[in-house]
Order: sequence, then C-alpha cells, then structure tokens
Amino acid sequence: METNFNDIQQLWQSQKADNFDLAELIQQMKATEKKQKLEWILGLACTPLTIAFLVYVLPLKDSVLGILTLVIISIAMAWVIWLNSKSLLKKVEDSESYSQRNYVEDQLRKLNLRGKIIQKHMITYGVLLAVAINLGYLEVLAPLALQYRLVAHLGATLFVAGIMWFTLRKKKSKFETESQPMIRQLEKLLIELKN
Repeated sequence: METNFNDIQQLWQSQKADNFDLAELIQQMKATEKKQKLEWILGLACTPLTIAFLVYVLPLKDSVLGILTLVIISIAMAWVIWLNSKSLLKKVEDSESYSQRNYVEDQLRKLNLRGKIIQKHMITYGVLLAVAINLGYLEVLAPLALQYRLVAHLGATLFVAGIMWFTLRKKKSKFETESQPMIRQLEKLLIELKN
C-alpha cells in the first residue's frame, strides 16, 4: 500500500491538484485499515465463543427449535464476518501488477460496501437475531401462560431492535465522519487517474 500511495502522491504533485491532502488521506486509510482488522479479529473470536455459550449454557440444544435458533444465529454471525472481510481495506504488495486506478477503485468499492453493510445488511442481521431469539423462546417459555410468553417475545424483539438502532446510529455517524470524506477524496483521485 505504501508504494502505491507514493506513486499516487507523485502523480498528484506533478498535476498540482488543488484542495487535496494526500498525506491525510493515507493516514485516514491506514487508521481505517487498522480498525477494520481489529473488528474482524474480534468478530472471528466472538462468534465461536457465542455459539459455544449458547450450546452449553442455554437449554436449546435438545429441541428442533433450539437447534434452528443456533443455526440461524451461527449463519447470521458468519455472514457478518464474511461481509466485513469483503470490505477490509488491504495493502498492496506488488504495485506493478496492480495499477493505481484498479487500486483506487478497489479501495473505493470496499469503503462503499462498508456503508452498504451499515445501511442495509445490519438491519437484516438484526431481524435474523430477533427471529432466532424468538424461536428459542418458543421452546424455553412453553410452560408459561400465553400472556407472559407474549410479553417475553415482545421484550426480546424490542431489546434486539433497541440494540440495533443504537449500534446503527453510532456506526452511521462514524461512517459519515470517517469514511465519507475518504470516499469523496478517492472519487476525486479516481477522476484524475481516468484522465
């Protein structure tokens, strides 16, 4: 990534681009890359721990609904990890085989995917979690009266919705302040590279 940024910096200096701070863009992208890798590693570590906790602690593994709950949660968590891996900014080791234009397009695509994950896919993830939890509750709460079961289902759904609303709001704000400026700068850079 360093050599590719150096090439891009020389191109911009030779064209005397106005209102563009490449050094700041490089620092922002490096910081974003580190944060993304940390999130991805935490996701990889937390997923098996969460599944192991659900399997061994909760009384879900002895029923069809319980197994379905575990499968849905596992698939949802694996899907989020996969999406995050697709949006990771990556270093370029061989700048000769990877043109500057392709590099900028790839980084731009990954940053835009990050925004799409926040706007669209995290909502789907929240819905899957709510469905899975409610399926598990069908089995666990079966001995209780209907009114208590309905309250528990409603409470679990509202809890997941509240957590997702708070998380999405925080992630959207962070994306708008950190990633949107990089996207705009990369789009300007891409226009210059196409000319």
